[in-house]
Amino acid sequence: MSAPAEALPAQLAGSAAARAVAALPADTLVCDMYEPRGAEIYHDFTLGDTSEVRDILREVRASTGTVLELAAGSGRLTFPLLGLRRELLAVDLSESMLALLRERLALLPAAAAARCTAVRGDITTYAAPEPVGAAVLGTTSVSLLGRARRQAMLRRTWQNLAPGGIFVLTTAQISADAGDLAERALQVRGASGSSYQVHDLVAPDRAGRYTVVLGPDGGPGVPRTVCHSYIRVVPLAELTADLTAAGFTVEHTATLPGERYAAALVRARKEGAR
Repeated sequence: MSAPAEALPAQLAGSAAARAVAALPADTLVCDMYEPRGAEIYHDFTLGDTSEVRDILREVRASTGTVLELAAGSGRLTFPLLGLRRELLAVDLSESMLALLRERLALLPAAAAARCTAVRGDITTYAAPEPVGAAVLGTTSVSLLGRARRQAMLRRTWQNLAPGGIFVLTTAQISADAGDLAERALQVRGASGSSYQVHDLVAPDRAGRYTVVLGPDGGPGVPRTVCHSYIRVVPLAELTADLTAAGFTVEHTATLPGERYAAALVRARKEGAR
């Protein structure tokens, strides 16, 4: 069995994250953040993250009709969107994430849960059963797609929208005035109460960021899990150019400030009768 640190991306060699993982037992499971094994950890340590939520809700509230949530995951945005009392299609490719979402939906009052349809699908090809009034893609999801797949997703989303419908999405940016870009390690408490050691590293070329999450000790006979991800920075000008090429009219952009990372929020519209 290879040492746990050898399963990390080669770009992390020599980092504090790699040293921390190297010190873990040989049976430690190392996986990508978005693999099934990482779903529960990702869900737990991001569940309390409310960044972007208020801004996205404000944009969606101005639309009408069904909302299509792309890359819904375990529901960080789903449940706030359900608060708008609209029909909601929550689409994600990960069955592990959708299982967590469905478990949470089952705890809601029946009338609220019935407004959400959780669907397994690829957001680059998913075809909604009927045109929707708004589509949402939050957090870092757009950064996980290469440009060709991102362009396919934008074209498909345009097709899923009714004329006059809006697309609200966010993309992570490295703050222009971020001074200290050295590796950071911090302890994060998840919704379950579990403690996670999170390492954050900015790529030397500032084209993206690496995250390594050391899960809690699972106890005797339960291997520890380490998750990692790389989030590329999609330049705002590139994203808006792709939206325009897909047929959208970009109406509004805004920077949601952050200490090291900012999010750029974009509202685009499928032109037509409103």
